[in-house]
Amino acid sequence: MKILFAILFVLLIFIFPQNIGAQELDRLQIFFHEIDADGEDVLNYYHITIPAWLTVENRALVIFTEIFNNINPEKMIYAPPNVSILGISFHAAASHLIINLSVDIMNYGGTHNEYMLIQKLLANAASMADVRYLTILIEGQEQYFPEGTLISLHYLTAPESK
Repeated sequence: MKILFAILFVLLIFIFPQNIGAQELDRLQIFFHEIDADGEDVLNYYHITIPAWLTVENRALVIFTEIFNNINPEKMIYAPPNVSILGISFHAAASHLIINLSVDIMNYGGTHNEYMLIQKLLANAASMADVRYLTILIEGQEQYFPEGTLISLHYLTAPESK
């Protein structure tokens, strides 16, 4: 049995000549809001691990899919349901990330929820090392959120968390 595993291992090395198990991984922070014991909103984060070779577009896709698919529903308050990511592009020369979302992003309700949603979108975009500017498109167009926020070439600063 040990010989069989050794042969299988050697075959894998020849099939996949890169160092087995040596793939570089990167830890992304996913920012979310939670309600603390005092009933206040706190911006916090958790980590997920992804391959380090992913492009900025793919990193953004991982992060925003995590947010909008409610993979961790208790951590994704203020994320409206059924939001689809229609497209993501990154312009490296300008460090500009553009995310095109479905109109469902508008279904959050209220000024406080808009503020928290916008804060979460900005924090998550800013957590990516190569991204300095963010534009959110809604159905392919720059649009104001219901309470008046427009995210167009927004300069990103490092997110704050507790």
